[in-house]
Amino acid sequence: MAGPYASAPAKASGAGPNADALAGTRLPHLAAAAAGLRQVLAAHAVRHCPHVVEIGGAGLPITGFLTHQPASVTVIDPKIPPHEADTLNGAPCRLRHIAAKLQQVELAPPGPYALVLLGLSLKPFGRRGAVSPELLALAGSATVLVIDYARELERAQGQIGALTATRSDAPAIDLELTINDAALRAAGFHQRHLLAYGPA
Repeated sequence: MAGPYASAPAKASGAGPNADALAGTRLPHLAAAAAGLRQVLAAHAVRHCPHVVEIGGAGLPITGFLTHQPASVTVIDPKIPPHEADTLNGAPCRLRHIAAKLQQVELAPPGPYALVLLGLSLKPFGRRGAVSPELLALAGSATVLVIDYARELERAQGQIGALTATRSDAPAIDLELTINDAALRAAGFHQRHLLAYGPA
């Protein structure tokens, strides 16, 4: 689909309503309530954006944490249950959870839009790199960019620099978080860094 929404592969389309879609498929290290703090912070940061794009999010998509009434929300993750709806928070919204790799989806969000990457850990797909020029262009043009990553995750450490380099503005929010959850700690993901660029 052209225009303001993502164009997804055929296998990601045609999903029917799913009562549990907004809750996501909780991964073991995201099962505790404390893990949702990142989504709460991100939802606050994007509350003025009419269009929200999240890359990742299968374990805990931002959709169910949004408090405003966006015109569109697109979440892309190969492990997310496919879902489509035409309302969110009691208002019209083009809502899609697309089960696909980022590199398989053509994104063309209108402005102003927010780009959300919580649990940054992008992987390459075929010959296409994890941090593609298209993704960097999206990050640079986003009205709001929110990134959260585990400090000990080597993959994220290798990606955060390229993403933040797309911004000429200083982050409006720059938080070091320690989430004292046993599952997150066991996974080595309890020490985190959250950045939000754009209007506070």
